[in-house]
Amino acid sequence: MLAEMLIAARFTGRRAVITGGAAGIGLAIARRLAVEGASVTVLDRDPAALKVAVRELPGDGHRGRLLDLADGTATREAVEGAAADGGLDVLVHSAAMSVGGTAPALAPEEWSGVLSVNLTAAFHLAAAAVPHLARSSGGALLLIASQLGLVGTRGSVAYTASKGGVVNLTRSLALDHAADGVRVNCLCPGPTETPFLERSFARTGDAPAARATALGRVPLGRFGRPDEIASAAAFLCSPEASFITGATLVADGGYVAQ
Repeated sequence: MLAEMLIAARFTGRRAVITGGAAGIGLAIARRLAVEGASVTVLDRDPAALKVAVRELPGDGHRGRLLDLADGTATREAVEGAAADGGLDVLVHSAAMSVGGTAPALAPEEWSGVLSVNLTAAFHLAAAAVPHLARSSGGALLLIASQLGLVGTRGSVAYTASKGGVVNLTRSLALDHAADGVRVNCLCPGPTETPFLERSFARTGDAPAARATALGRVPLGRFGRPDEIASAAAFLCSPEASFITGATLVADGGYVAQ
């Protein structure tokens, strides 16, 4: 509580939308923006987690909406609905999907499922959000990619392809909409202590070994915390980053420096 009291209120009076905001990094970002004064709309596909997340966000004016990001029409409608009452100042796409597999082993529907949530949804979100963000003073769009959007890895071809696409989508969106006053940036977290990371270890069949291998690739010798990633996200969405657009901020404990 004391730490929350010491955080500057950079988002007072601002309206934010966070996808995947009911768990993991998305939830940490939703909490951080709420602590700093934002009214947050959380979009997530888990009804139970969504209800708890919205109820426990500090401050007032928060809302939740069930959303399957694989549905492009519903994704655009969710943004329009969130912006209908008071506009939109910040949108963060944090929801993600991952399946393991090489190209020969991956089913076509697995490939398309990962791409639809991680990359195509980012396109739909941007298409719906940019006109509203352009009417805001300092509108910010933040796409959460991954350090694996910058380097390859084995056995995760769909995820790495989708996150690499997010990185370059960010650059193009930033160029297209700089004149509109909309800043678009990308945040690439490294392995972070979340249920998403635990599921990735579990699907290998030997979670302890997978965890040890992943940990060995992080020069700082530990995984990230969701609040650390949220701090970076809040900075990129805040007025303190007013001259930053088209950038990729890496918060990975040194993973891609090797």
